[in-house]
Amino acid sequence: MEKRYLSTKEAEEYTGLCYKTLHKLPIRKEKVGNKWVWDKKSIDEFFSSSDLEEEAKVQSILHEVNGRW
Repeated sequence: MEKRYLSTKEAEEYTGLCYKTLHKLPIRKEKVGNKWVWDKKSIDEFFSSSDLEEEAKVQSILHEVNGRW
């Protein structure tokens, strides 16, 4: 059975995006206690698989460039 909700760390790994970027996107999320859980179905609806791979590449390049400055 596939997991419906992802922890923040799992969502970051699944999308290749950081927490701040994920939080700005129109993705369904809920705060449980002091942690966020992310709806995997909502993430899948927001990104097509090709868009997701492309965005992950862009984000990795941006993180690399920001690390140099």
